[in-house]
Formats: sequence, C-alpha cells, structure tokens
Amino acid sequence: MIKSTILNLIKKTFFSGIVIGSSLYAGGDRFYDYARVTYSEPIYEYVYEKVPNRVCEDVKYKVRDNYDDQYYSSGYDDSLGIDTLVGTAAGAVLGSQIGKGNGRVAAQIVGGLLGAKVAHEIRNYKPRAYNKAYRYETRTECYDEPKRVEKKMITGYKNYFVYNGVKHFKTTDRPINRVRINHTIEF
Repeated sequence: MIKSTILNLIKKTFFSGIVIGSSLYAGGDRFYDYARVTYSEPIYEYVYEKVPNRVCEDVKYKVRDNYDDQYYSSGYDDSLGIDTLVGTAAGAVLGSQIGKGNGRVAAQIVGGLLGAKVAHEIRNYKPRAYNKAYRYETRTECYDEPKRVEKKMITGYKNYFVYNGVKHFKTTDRPINRVRINHTIEF
C-alpha cells in the first residue's frame, strides 16, 4: 500500500512537472522593464467657444421736429381780438357787395364769418422753414452678438524617455516619472 501511494505521488509529480514545463515553453514569457522619463511636454488643442457679447452703438435718426398742430398745440391763440372783429366787418362789407335782396343778407353773414376766420388764421399763422422741419436724434441701440473665442487647452502630455539608446515618447493624460515597458518572449 505504501508502494502504491508513493507510485501515485511520483506519477502526479511527474505529470505536474510536464504540464508546468510545457506551459512555460508553449506560449512564451512576459516581463516588464521601466524607463525614466526625461521630460514631459503638454499637448495643446485649440477649442472655439461662443461667448455672449452685448454690442451698443449710437445711431442717428432723422425725426420730424415737434409737430405744431395749430388746433391742439399750446401756441394757438383762440381768443377774439381786434383783428378778428376787423376781419368780420371787412367780410360783411365785401359780402354786401355780392348779393341782392335776401341774398345780400346771407352774403353779409357768410362774408363776416369768412373774414373772421381769415383774420383769426392770419394771427395764428406761423411760417415753417422746410429745412427745420426735421432734426437728428442720436439713440443708443444694443443687441447681442455672440463672440467667438479661441481657447488653448491641454489635452494630454508627451512623456519622452530613452530606452536602449533610442528616444521614445508615450502619450498620457498627465505627466509621469517613469514608463513601463512590456517585453514578450515567444518560443
């Protein structure tokens, strides 16, 4: 019984050794080495971004000068003056020269009213210079105009190192001190 246990133990050891030995030589071997980084250089990328921007400008407008409506403005004189009475009398005299009979009375009344109106309008007449009818106003107008801004951003780092006398670099998100180098030996 001891012989058979020893024999089984030898068989298991032998087969385990063959399996382990063949796995070592079957696919190859892998090991790592490290190289010291000599310097790191940032990698820049330009990004364009729209930034809100308010623009204000002074704009000149041609506007009509204060419109002077003679019936509604404060400069209109609505009182009865001597000129209105003189206009009424002159209109009545002229009207009496036009008609005959009952038409003469009607012509005097109409002439008196027209004379009063003409006299009243002459008193309130204000001549307007055509070149002064308009003036220029300056108004400030603002509007939004997005401004395109260029930003310089770091997107990564080139880490330079020398391995076996040859200069290499590895790109990473941040600067590093050493680089791991993988070696694989295949059989």
